[in-house]
Amino acid sequence: MKQQISSSPGKFRSQNGTYYAVLIDGIFYFTAMAFIAAATVIPAFAKELGASPWVIGLAPTLYNLGWMLPQLFSARCVQQLSRRKPYFLTMAGLQRLSYLVIGALVWIIPVDRPQWLLTAFLSCYLLSSIFDGIGTPAWMELVASSVPERKRGSLFATRAFVSCICGLAAGWLTSLTLNRFPFPNNFGVLFLWAFLLLATGWVVFAYLSYELPTEKRNQPAASLGDYLRQIPSILTDDHDFRRFVVGVTILLTGQMGLAFLSVHQLERLTLPASYVGYFTVSMTAGQMLASVFAGRLADAKGHKINMQLSCTAMGLAAALAVLPPSLLLAILSFACVGIANTTLGISRLPIVMEFAPEGVRSVYAGIVNTLLAPVVVLTPIVGGWLVDHLGYGTVFYATLLINAVAAGLFTFWVKDPRDIRKSSTAFSEAM
Repeated sequence: MKQQISSSPGKFRSQNGTYYAVLIDGIFYFTAMAFIAAATVIPAFAKELGASPWVIGLAPTLYNLGWMLPQLFSARCVQQLSRRKPYFLTMAGLQRLSYLVIGALVWIIPVDRPQWLLTAFLSCYLLSSIFDGIGTPAWMELVASSVPERKRGSLFATRAFVSCICGLAAGWLTSLTLNRFPFPNNFGVLFLWAFLLLATGWVVFAYLSYELPTEKRNQPAASLGDYLRQIPSILTDDHDFRRFVVGVTILLTGQMGLAFLSVHQLERLTLPASYVGYFTVSMTAGQMLASVFAGRLADAKGHKINMQLSCTAMGLAAALAVLPPSLLLAILSFACVGIANTTLGISRLPIVMEFAPEGVRSVYAGIVNTLLAPVVVLTPIVGGWLVDHLGYGTVFYATLLINAVAAGLFTFWVKDPRDIRKSSTAFSEAM
């Protein structure tokens, strides 16, 4: 049956509307994140406020932890909703308002009270990630129910490609802003710019996205204890999904050397810190290259192949890091990191959408993200311990080995959900 379009004047709301809402909001979102990049801007801001190295390293991990942990619990609430869009818009609005608050606090808190500002910043930063994590299961259900399976890869890839181009401009504006304004006002401007872009994306999503209400569940929501007790049964009964979770766990562990690649290359090539800019450009080029082919590849062949490419590219980056010192090899290693990050980013959520039965996609996403939160937190800590005690070479050899194992698992052990459905259909027809 053809999808009906709302007759509300001045509004274009259909499944196509949701596709473009996700696309445009994603471009605004990731461009905004370039102004407050977790790998560069946030650590620099914390350092200027007098944070210790431990706190500087904690900030990006704090965001990942806040985003991943709540998802399994918010999925319980999302399951009971007949409409997910208002829930998502509320959480996304709160998440984006957090950056307006941070920008305002930079201007309000006296410059001679850096610890006050640092504490307030970290608190708001964590809150923004929690709101983001709470809203993600609803966003995922909305996308999965509105965007056809074989269009999701190209959708995520197009977002990534355009965001990379916009991110280059955002990087230039970030440098210009940091040089033009005194501290801490320069960082305050960055947070306000990020908020304006995020708010624009939110408005676009609210205006364009369309959702058919699902039938409201008659049975009361399961208690939290009963809800959590179903998680082991999902992992026990759905052995294909369980294998995928194991594969992703190894894949994420294989990103151990990522946090140390830049410092390692600068030290062994005795380069000034300004060369980080060249590494960033190389990584962005890798992201753009991957976004050109990864989306179409996933739409045509399934998302598992991008998981294999991510493992392979990250392992190659580690291999290049242990070869004899060379600026060309260093630049190529960051291009491989860009390919690894983009192929994973394009397919990580869509493949979960394909594994999950309709109606419980948010639960499956919650399982993957919440259960893997400790891995994301502990991996850089283990990597740091290896660097301190055994040197950079050890952590990159470990990264290479772990990614080789992950690539093997995704190639020979983890099944693509599309192949699983084909096998099930063929078996049913044979019966």
